[in-house]
Amino acid sequence: MFGGFFGRGRRGFDPFEDMFRHFQEIERMMSEMMRGFGGFGREFPGFEAGFEPKIEMYETPDELVVKAEMPGLDKDSIDVKVRGNYLIIRGVKKQEQKEEKDNVFFSETFYGEFQRVIPLPVEVKEEGIEAYYDKGVLEIRLPKAEAARKEVKIIVKEPEEKKKEDKGDENKEK
Repeated sequence: MFGGFFGRGRRGFDPFEDMFRHFQEIERMMSEMMRGFGGFGREFPGFEAGFEPKIEMYETPDELVVKAEMPGLDKDSIDVKVRGNYLIIRGVKKQEQKEEKDNVFFSETFYGEFQRVIPLPVEVKEEGIEAYYDKGVLEIRLPKAEAARKEVKIIVKEPEEKKKEDKGDENKEK
């Protein structure tokens, strides 16, 4: 590739061409690794990882909130589902006009189907889930299940207290 400019050097070795080939291989491996979000894509076939919306997830005492950046879509092309402990966001970004463009140097704009599978850190209720799409941001509000809302206070003890409890248990067995 760069052989004409940099020359092949000794024994036909071009360090720049080899480096470029290694970068291509690393990029291919990273793409394979990221496809379908950590291997979850095999559960939901038919989608490539060409575009994954960037997300923000946080919790309040009563719900889990997920915001996804998805500019350029209309709300009817977005599909949101909960399956088990996963939130699945699918959509289609359509190209409005097929325009023949001369002298295009590159395009990073994605058009087509996409999917994002997000593991949920807490159990959510199926009833009451709401989704809103405004100015390119999808906001999903997932009410927490009662078990996820429950908070259990745990008393922290000193090591000596554990030894006393262990001896008490031994005396009860005798």
